[in-house]
Amino acid sequence: MSAWEVMYLGPEGTHSHEAADRIASVLLADQPVKQVAMQSFAEVFEAPKSAARLACVPIENSIQGSVWQVWDALTREHPGDGARQILAAVTLPIHQCAIYREGLDLDHVDEVVSHPQALAQCKEHIRLRFPGAREVAVSSTAEAVRQIATGERARAVAIGSRRAAQLYGLSVWPEPFEDRAGNVTRFALVGSPEVALPSPSWSLTDWTASLCLRGVPHRPGGLALALHTFAAANLNLTRLESRPVGDAIGNYVYYLDASVRPYEDRGERVLSVVRELLALQGVEILVLGIYPVYSPAE
Repeated sequence: MSAWEVMYLGPEGTHSHEAADRIASVLLADQPVKQVAMQSFAEVFEAPKSAARLACVPIENSIQGSVWQVWDALTREHPGDGARQILAAVTLPIHQCAIYREGLDLDHVDEVVSHPQALAQCKEHIRLRFPGAREVAVSSTAEAVRQIATGERARAVAIGSRRAAQLYGLSVWPEPFEDRAGNVTRFALVGSPEVALPSPSWSLTDWTASLCLRGVPHRPGGLALALHTFAAANLNLTRLESRPVGDAIGNYVYYLDASVRPYEDRGERVLSVVRELLALQGVEILVLGIYPVYSPAE
């Protein structure tokens, strides 16, 4: 059997790498898996499509919210032949660590380096512990740790995973550095809709339909009427966010999640009705995935 290829936002040691490890060990258990580090979300979604090629990407964090690069990339693929969708999602705890070279004087740190999401998750801790430090955004948490390990930044601290610190032999602040306890990120496994994944031993928390609405009319009640269509169909919306289309101020698409767990057909019939009713309003609905959401037992 040919190996699965699972792409993640690299380099080695990112939280996405940890998530890819964990997800592949359960959802692709006993099957050969090749993990591939990618340098950006753009590189992940520009990779040639294949039924055997999957991507493990973060889609939402409990502190910083949605990861727009992923949702926008999924939307750009629709409609289109072979458009990838979310196949499954897993909610995992995330602990950010302050990482530094042994011997660094922590009272004279002048830079704190990490991915923008990680910096935002630790903003208050950074302000209190390193008040004079400048925040520096880089492509990933693991890249930040690498820069510390190689000495590219002499008086800097990285924010990243404990695994990355271990990979580079660096010191770690003893307590987690994120501002809020219970910091979790939902990671999605993205791939061809024809891929069938087994049901793992993890706790199933929901079946979610992730959707994008395009063409909501600019008139009083336009959005309200579109949303009422879901309420009339007895669909519980668990997320609603807007994003600019990019062609003019005031033009938006709307991302929403609907829980379809109560339906035996995972909401296919009711979503078909909703699609027809929205079309009468001039609204297009794109299905970015209908998938199980899991929470592993710790």
